[in-house]
Amino acid sequence: MGWGLLLLGLAGACQKVDGPTLAEGQVLEMVTNKPVSNAEVVVYSQSGSGLHSGYGDAGTKVLTDDQGRFSIRFEAQKGSHYILKAFSAKGHGSHWGEEPALENGKNNRDLRLPVAAPAWVKIRIAQQPGPVPGSIHVWGPWYDEGYISTLDLRPADYGKVSYHVIDSTLPTKTVQWEVNFNGSATRYQQAFTVLPFDTAEVVVRY
Repeated sequence: MGWGLLLLGLAGACQKVDGPTLAEGQVLEMVTNKPVSNAEVVVYSQSGSGLHSGYGDAGTKVLTDDQGRFSIRFEAQKGSHYILKAFSAKGHGSHWGEEPALENGKNNRDLRLPVAAPAWVKIRIAQQPGPVPGSIHVWGPWYDEGYISTLDLRPADYGKVSYHVIDSTLPTKTVQWEVNFNGSATRYQQAFTVLPFDTAEVVVRY
């Protein structure tokens, strides 16, 4: 073994893999890049493969200031991987795979912690003269109501308006619906755009 490889091996063996760890940075909303104040920054840990499915709340958290900045310290354990996630009472949340990973036993500074903000889509059925469809099925990218994204509507529902939560960072936002007249189904769709914390209206026609 050459001296270079030997020195690299010694440096790796002496590298700190646990102990006091610092994470400092800023929580930013993904679409507008604006800082998110009063967001809860949480340390998530996982021992083993580093797969996202194995991460859990490590019990260390702190709130961001008016500029979305945070500073958090914790004791890293050898063999564990750590990431940061952030949430807010307004509905912000981290996406899996976009959280900063932390180096154990080191000062992790100038971290950028992106979060997605919610938006809403308003579904309205256009009341039209003539025959009324027996049913209308509407589906879209909303994730409220236990992640059920389909509305199964009957004539009694056609005059109602419903609001649904969506992730404002979705690149493609489309609502689709199927209108059923006596067993004959016709499909329609409408694309829409919406900014964080705003509402888009989709009018379901037949």
